[in-house]
Amino acid sequence: MEKEVNKNKKTNITVTLGVKEIATLVGETCNECYGVIGLTNGDSLKAKLSVLKKENYVQGVNVFREKKKFSIDIHLICAYGVKLTEVVNEVSKRVAYVLKEKYGELFKTINVYVEEVRDI
Repeated sequence: MEKEVNKNKKTNITVTLGVKEIATLVGETCNECYGVIGLTNGDSLKAKLSVLKKENYVQGVNVFREKKKFSIDIHLICAYGVKLTEVVNEVSKRVAYVLKEKYGELFKTINVYVEEVRDI
């Protein structure tokens, strides 16, 4: 009589996270959401904030490491006339979903800041 033994081998997986790659993914996801005009650098000292182009999304997305998890700050410009709480909630949910699908459970918090509201 033979016993079947299931051995679970733990594998070490190394994931290299590039801030620019994360910022591009987050920026594209944000721009797909209703009510979002674009990302901005979050420097509210300027009189008028500029909408960042795709190659500069890294300025509008801040990634911080907290122990084994990461936190993300996203700075947005939103459209006038939309319910901001719904836009922020949708952006947060979509970004969390996309990051979880791509990288797994590596992200602890996603903070969304509306820096400016513009009329379209």
